[in-house]
Amino acid sequence: MAHVLLTAFIYTGPGLLALDLGVDDLRRAGIFVICMILAIGVHEFSHAFTAHKLGDPTPESQGRLTLNPIAHMDPVGTLLLPLVLALAAPGMLFGWGRPVETVARYYTRKVSMRSGMALVAFAGPLSNLLLAVLTLGIIAVLNATGVIDPASLLRGSGHALEHPLLVFFYLNILLFAFNLLPLHPLDGGKVLAWLLGPKYQHVDDFLARYGFIILIVLVFALPQVLGYLFWPFFELGKWALAMVLV
Repeated sequence: MAHVLLTAFIYTGPGLLALDLGVDDLRRAGIFVICMILAIGVHEFSHAFTAHKLGDPTPESQGRLTLNPIAHMDPVGTLLLPLVLALAAPGMLFGWGRPVETVARYYTRKVSMRSGMALVAFAGPLSNLLLAVLTLGIIAVLNATGVIDPASLLRGSGHALEHPLLVFFYLNILLFAFNLLPLHPLDGGKVLAWLLGPKYQHVDDFLARYGFIILIVLVFALPQVLGYLFWPFFELGKWALAMVLV
């Protein structure tokens, strides 16, 4: 399943198209790319693991049943393009991981193929939600032990995020919300197909045909729409962060 990642709502900073890149600029770009590689790696592994548990041998045969992020990286979509954009247009990071192939006919007969595809699809965003919760727990422990300064983290939760834990926290929240958009090829498209059922197959067929075009329009022409959709998730994240830092 292909994944598209937009982080325009996480990080905004000075434009870097002028040839004045500094060490701090490179550090910020590096943090974003590394966090994205790790988050996408867990996301794709979760797809592979769920398909494997349902009885599909395909992910394991293709070497995808691993937490090694290298196995899930696309050279252009996970590394080159995000790095270039992080340096040239730091308000946006766009990328994807290697799709995990799964064959629904191998799934256990305990679930329908439609239900199995929904489970495999939802496993990816769910893993990112769990990563966000885990990161929040780590922040809470580090705060309780005096390792981190809570004031600096709270200041960074609005713009110009720089702390790796903070970047990873919000990035996983975004991955959870973004990939559950009810559009193909995102995971939310498979979940919606399960919710609609065979009766509304024509709706799923329409979204399968035009979903990617709709997605591109939302990302590049109407990012404010995505901003409104994701706003509640980030507000909840900010509230949770404030709770563990008091």
